[in-house]
Amino acid sequence: MFGFLLGFWGCATPRTVCPIGTELARRIYSGGAEVEWCGRPDGVRQGPETRYYESGRELASGEYVDGAQSGVWRYRFNDGRNWRAERWDDGALVQTTIDPAVARMSAAELDALGPTRSGIIKLASHDPLIGRRARDPEGKPFVSYFASGRPRVAGSYDLEGLRVGIWHFWFEDGRPAREIEYLSGVRERGAREWYPGGGPAAEGGYLAGERDGRWRFWDERGRATLDIIYKDGVRISPPVVAPRPAPAVPSPVAGGGMLPRKP
Repeated sequence: MFGFLLGFWGCATPRTVCPIGTELARRIYSGGAEVEWCGRPDGVRQGPETRYYESGRELASGEYVDGAQSGVWRYRFNDGRNWRAERWDDGALVQTTIDPAVARMSAAELDALGPTRSGIIKLASHDPLIGRRARDPEGKPFVSYFASGRPRVAGSYDLEGLRVGIWHFWFEDGRPAREIEYLSGVRERGAREWYPGGGPAAEGGYLAGERDGRWRFWDERGRATLDIIYKDGVRISPPVVAPRPAPAVPSPVAGGGMLPRKP
C-alpha cells in the first residue's frame, strides 16, 4: 500500500475499487467524514475518488487521470439524492448539470441537505487541506520524452499527487503545444495553446477549472478570430469576430486542447 496512507482505518471497510496498477489511499477525519482515492505507486492520483459524509453516505465521486480531475463527477445530498453532475477534461470543467429542484429550495433546506458540517470536505473542487498542500514548495517533478529524446510533457505534482504549477506540452518537433497552470489537479490562472506550425491558437485564464476573464483565439495564419470575456465559464460579452476572406478548415489540436468547439 501507499507510504502516504493517512488517517485512521477504524472499523469501516473501504468501498472504492481501484484499477489494476493503482492502490487505495484513505483519510478519515476526526469528525467522521472521509475520502478514499486511488493512485499510482509514485503517489500520483489515478482512478476513482469517493468522498463521504460523517454518516457514511456518499458525498461525491469522480476520477483523476494523471493527477488531473477528469471524467464525470457526481455530488449527492446527505439523503443520497444526486443534485449535481460535472464533466471534467484534463482539469477543465466543461459542463455542469444541476437538479432544477435545487433552485426552488430555501436556504434552510439546502443547509439541512448540504455538505458535512465539519467543513473538512466540501462540495467545491478544492479540499482546504489539498489547497494548502498544493501551495507547499515541495512536490514531485515529472518529465516525459518522445522517442527522439525531445521533451513531451513537463510539470510537477503536489504532495497529494495532483498536478500543480505550470505544465508544458510540446509537439514532437520540439515546438510548444500547450502551457497550462494547475492547482490541486484543476486548471487555474494562465493557459496558452499553439498550432503545430508555431503560431498562437488560444490564450486566456481559468478559475477553479472554468474559463474566466479574457480569452483570445487565432487561426493558423495568425489572424485574430475571437475575443471573448468569460465569467465562471460563461460568456458575458459577445465575441468580436475578425473578418475572414475565406473559410479555413480547422486542423487537429493536441488532445486536451482549449480551442472552442464551435468557433
